[in-house]
Amino acid sequence: MKSVIRYFQSIFFIICAFLLFSCQNQSVVPFTSSLDSLSNLLIDDSLNISLLTQRANMYIEKNKLDLAKKDIDNAYSVFKNDPDLLLARGNVYYILNQTRISKKSWERCLRINPNQLECREKLTNLFCVVRHPNCKLMIDTLSLMNNGIIPSSFIVFLKEMKEYALAINLLHNRITQFPEEKETLSLLSIIYSDTTSSNNFLDLELADKYFNKIINLYPNDNRVYYNFGKHKQNLSAYTEALDLYSKSINLNSSNKQTYYNMGFCEMQLSNYLNAINYFSQAIDLDNSFLLAYHARAYLYNLTNDKDKAKIDWKNCLMLNPSYIPALEALSQ
Repeated sequence: MKSVIRYFQSIFFIICAFLLFSCQNQSVVPFTSSLDSLSNLLIDDSLNISLLTQRANMYIEKNKLDLAKKDIDNAYSVFKNDPDLLLARGNVYYILNQTRISKKSWERCLRINPNQLECREKLTNLFCVVRHPNCKLMIDTLSLMNNGIIPSSFIVFLKEMKEYALAINLLHNRITQFPEEKETLSLLSIIYSDTTSSNNFLDLELADKYFNKIINLYPNDNRVYYNFGKHKQNLSAYTEALDLYSKSINLNSSNKQTYYNMGFCEMQLSNYLNAINYFSQAIDLDNSFLLAYHARAYLYNLTNDKDKAKIDWKNCLMLNPSYIPALEALSQ
C-alpha cells in the first residue's frame, strides 16, 4: 500500500515540475491594439488612403481630433474621390465646427456615389440643423431610399417645420418596425396632443393612448409624465396635470419648469399658497427665473402681501430693467 502511495506521489511531483518548466519557458506575446497595427502598417505604406481613413476614424472615436484631421488631410491630398474618406473628412470637420468643409465633403461623396447612405444622412442632418430650404427634400429622398423608414431624429425636424402629415406617416412606418421605440412613441404622443392652430392632427384619444403606452413601457421616464401633464394643463385639466407633474418630480426633482407649471395649475385652481410654494421651488432651482418671480409677485399681491410682492417685482427688474409688468406694478 505504501509503495502505491509513493508511486502516485512521484507522478504528482513530475507533473508539477513539467507544468512549472512549461510556464517559465512560454514566450510573452505583447498585445497590439488595432490602432497600433494600423500605425505599423502605415510605416511601410504612409499614403495608403484606406489605412489613413481607418486610423482617422479611430482617432475620432478617441476624441483625438488633431491626429484625425492630420490623417484625413494627408489622405485627401493624395486622392479626393474616395467616398469613405469623404465621409470621414466631413465627420471630423463637422466636429471641429467647420461645416462648410463638411458640406462640400459629403456633397462630393454623393456625387461619386449617390447611394452612399451615411453621407446622405450626414448631409441631411447638416441641412436640417442650419434650417436649409432643402431639409425636407433631403428627408424625402432618404425616405424613398429606405422604403419609408428613417431615423426618428429626422422626423423631429419635420415636426419643427410643422410638416405634420409627413412626420406622422414616417412615424407610423417606424412604429410598425419598432413598436416599442420610446422616441417614436413620444413624437406621436406630442403631435397628437399639440393644440396649436397649425396642427390639423390633434387627436386627444390617440394622444392618451400613446402617452399611456410609453408609461407602461418606460415607467421611470420622468419626461413622459411631464409631457402628459403639459398636455392636460393645455386642456385645463389642472388636477390631472398636477398628478402627472408630481410623478415627474418624484423621478427628477431638478426641473424648474415642472415646479413652475405646477404653480400655474394650483393658481388656476385658486390654491394660492400651494402655487406660491411651487413658484418658490422653481426659483430655488434657478434664481434668475423671471417668470417665476413675476407669478409669485402677482400672487403675493393677490393675497395682500404687498411687501413681498414689491420685493419680487424688484427682482424682476434686476433681471430685466425694462420689464414692463414690474415697472407698471411698482408705479402704482
